[in-house]
Amino acid sequence: MRKLLLILTLLLVIASMYSCGNQSFEYEGEYVNLYSQALNSIPGTEGFIQSEIRFDPEINILEYDDNGRILFTYHEGNKISPYSLLIMQFSNENEVCYYPENSFISSSENVFDDIDISQLKADNDWNAEIIQTKCNCVPIKTSKDPLPLSYEQIKPFYEFVFPGDENFSDDRMLKYFLSDDYGRVLIVAEARLTDEWAIMMFLQDGTYDSENGYLILTDFYTYQKSLHDFLEDVSWNAPL
Repeated sequence: MRKLLLILTLLLVIASMYSCGNQSFEYEGEYVNLYSQALNSIPGTEGFIQSEIRFDPEINILEYDDNGRILFTYHEGNKISPYSLLIMQFSNENEVCYYPENSFISSSENVFDDIDISQLKADNDWNAEIIQTKCNCVPIKTSKDPLPLSYEQIKPFYEFVFPGDENFSDDRMLKYFLSDDYGRVLIVAEARLTDEWAIMMFLQDGTYDSENGYLILTDFYTYQKSLHDFLEDVSWNAPL
């Protein structure tokens, strides 16, 4: 009987860990600037590697250019971008700065094509003078911000985007992505019934555009252009 109680207790502990889908996690590694860039660039990131316990994501610096740019890898097991290769333009004590478009490429494995790497470098002006006006700068943080919207606010839009998934009731399927200067919020959602992901945009008051305010990610790892076009279409970071 005692053995059975012990097993049940362990199962409850593990279940409680996985049920807290948006708990905070503090990164303790040495590359907090690169960590911050990855969280603000790659949709679906959580900021940790999930197993029985949570670990820092794997971040490795591969190369520096003549002006201090950094080419680095980021891995946390994110289903949309399991392995990513990114370029940081520069950072200081408070901010990390990168090109908001085409700052990363992703792959299902930690292998990247030489042509894709060369294109990533070209898109990020590798070895050329850094142009600060082209950069997006975000605060350096050791954890990802929690969902700024409640499950109840997100659920109606989720059920519109993924029709037939009315039993959605788990915020582990939701990941906070970005906010702009005018209160718009991007949430990344995973469908329960199909292998699909969507990026959904909410306004500051929690309302949304059910016709044009979301993007289904049908091509994992190579969705950057689609994401860029979507953000342009929804007037991301433009005055309301």
